Amino acid sequence: MATESLRVGRAWDDEFHDWTDQLQLGRKLKKPASAASKSSAWTGKPMPVREPGDYPGKGTKADVRARLRGVARQGRQVVVKITPGKNHTMRAVRKHLQYTGEDGQGVVHDQDGHEHRGGEEVDDLAWKWQHVGPKMPDEADTRLAFNIMFSMPEGTDERAVFAAVKATAESEFAGRQWVMGQHFDEPQVHCHVSVKAEGMNGVRLNPRKADLHRWRERFAYELRERGVEAEATRRASRLHQQRVNKPWAVTRLEERGLPTNDASGEPDAKRVNKWKQTEKQAASSYERIIDALDRSDDAADRILARELAQSLVGQQARKTVAGDDRNKRELERT
Repeated sequence: MATESLRVGRAWDDEFHDWTDQLQLGRKLKKPASAASKSSAWTGKPMPVREPGDYPGKGTKADVRARLRGVARQGRQVVVKITPGKNHTMRAVRKHLQYTGEDGQGVVHDQDGHEHRGGEEVDDLAWKWQHVGPKMPDEADTRLAFNIMFSMPEGTDERAVFAAVKATAESEFAGRQWVMGQHFDEPQVHCHVSVKAEGMNGVRLNPRKADLHRWRERFAYELRERGVEAEATRRASRLHQQRVNKPWAVTRLEERGLPTNDASGEPDAKRVNKWKQTEKQAASSYERIIDALDRSDDAADRILARELAQSLVGQQARKTVAGDDRNKRELERT
């Protein structure tokens, strides 16, 4: 009897993870295959590519259930984005390093934990970036550095955000030269990170969507480890089209009083249909997850099922699934 119960329990967990994988909760994303690394401009030798690992415990039962609670409670979504600026010249890199240190009014922290205060010290740091480690030319056809912003909504613990960004950078940019600085000029709590494009092993940083999503998940995990409720789910997984934040270009147009979209533009039918299909799949997954949690022997699972069912996500999932069922019945009648 015990063996049968254990077998059923394992099958239920496997099925549960299939549904949560569809929502990319705890799913280990596969990074696109990268080309072989070129010889380093510093060492002259090709080195193996380092693939950063996922945060500890990702995909475990406790991790997935914690993330589902965050979805149910509409937890604060982290923001990680590569900010504008191609950094094709050392002048541009030096200028952004100064900006990271709030134009000499703040402190820039490097990958070794050293602090650089004031414009002169940051200029010295820029010189070291150019001449120590992989060399950086005065001008190049490719980016010499990447500028990344990590942000949380107003009211978030500033010290926790700083510590979480630092821990994320140490994990994701290990073996690279990077600096970070925290800014206080906006209501949102945010930090800027600048990363030298070529690592100490000669491999260039080449971020893709999977990398940005992993950075978001790592940042959210580090915040949760410091007692801050944070989540990094896709909009489709939250079953609503509200953006976490507006694109930089849209914000600038609004500040100038200019229109933010072309009124005559027509929506892309293929993209709209793809979004609807993704939304239907997510809604179906939530319905099955809620049902599975409600049938669990664990009282905590049943509480989570009620919380999910009563949340905005649960309500939207029921509406989407019900609407899809009605459409199917109408098609069958015809």
